[in-house]
Amino acid sequence: MAKMKKGDLEKFRKAFKPEHKGEIMISMGTCGIAAGGDTIYKIFEDEIKNKGLENNVKLKKTGCLGMCFCEPNLVVKLEGMPEILYGNVDEKAAHSIVSEHVIKKNILNNYVIFMPSKDTGKNIFKD
Repeated sequence: MAKMKKGDLEKFRKAFKPEHKGEIMISMGTCGIAAGGDTIYKIFEDEIKNKGLENNVKLKKTGCLGMCFCEPNLVVKLEGMPEILYGNVDEKAAHSIVSEHVIKKNILNNYVIFMPSKDTGKNIFKD
């Protein structure tokens, strides 16, 4: 097997273009299903189809995300936006995530469990 050379990984990343511009991963571990994750998955499936987003957003089932306290939970990854972990997602939130986050690019702060912060590049700590 040939060894990768420095820069090969970056070339691979540039050459690889994802099929979709985003993805939604719904936690479907035992606790996720018990909390209603299967119902939430169906809502997303219907919303994506009804709004014609099948070519833009891929819907995936995933195992436990380790966030059992806030099930049902899901991760939204969209091009040009931070990856968001939403928790305590009910039917109303599911519809809103599609219409607000996926379509309008507005993050629903009331359901955010985790959102990475942007590095400002400044040293905020005193020496």
